[in-house]
Amino acid sequence: MERVAFTMRLLPGAEAEYRERHAHVWPEMLQALRDGGVSNYSIYRLDDRLVGVFDVEDFDRFRAFMDAQPVNDRWQADMARLIDPCTDPATGFHRRLEEIFRLD
Repeated sequence: MERVAFTMRLLPGAEAEYRERHAHVWPEMLQALRDGGVSNYSIYRLDDRLVGVFDVEDFDRFRAFMDAQPVNDRWQADMARLIDPCTDPATGFHRRLEEIFRLD
């Protein structure tokens, strides 16, 4: 199991709407994440920084699966006015954080 942590940036004035959107994530988006193999998904906030963390069996398979999901395209477009996804140009995914320590 791989733990993935990544960072994003909340755009100014978007906090309330971002919170509201995540209180009511579309059921089809939640299902796509589950079908892609994701579990234990959380997003944390510190000032304008957002940190996402999830577990996945096969990250490359997950990425390919989500890239093929129309609901993911719609979700990402909807979030674009609320966040800077901090995309890593080398991977096309959010900028990932290096894991330094884990207590299993």
